[in-house]
Amino acid sequence: MKNNCQLIPRSFAFSVAVFICLSITHCVNLGQPQGLGPTGILYASYSLGLSERNLPKLPLKKGKACVKRYGFLFTSGDASISEAANASGIVDIYRIEKEATNYLSLYSSLCTVVWGI
Repeated sequence: MKNNCQLIPRSFAFSVAVFICLSITHCVNLGQPQGLGPTGILYASYSLGLSERNLPKLPLKKGKACVKRYGFLFTSGDASISEAANASGIVDIYRIEKEATNYLSLYSSLCTVVWGI
């Protein structure tokens, strides 16, 4: 009985050590799935402007498309510029941004935001 009880802590410690080694050598990404900007293990939220041209006098529409990651194993979505533009019927794009969010490395998202008419 003692041997089984001692085996569990050793295997757990080994698993933690392997996970830390993979994290340090960048084999496991705990941050954003895209690698843009700063990442935080506990929380991160930011927006980056990537492209902008002279804005028209007309009010602009906003289109958004996202890729979301749940846990460490499942990622889904389409964060392409065309998907974001199609979401709001934008034909002429004036500004492109990226928005990223990360909660405890268990949920993260990367969104492409386009502004246009």
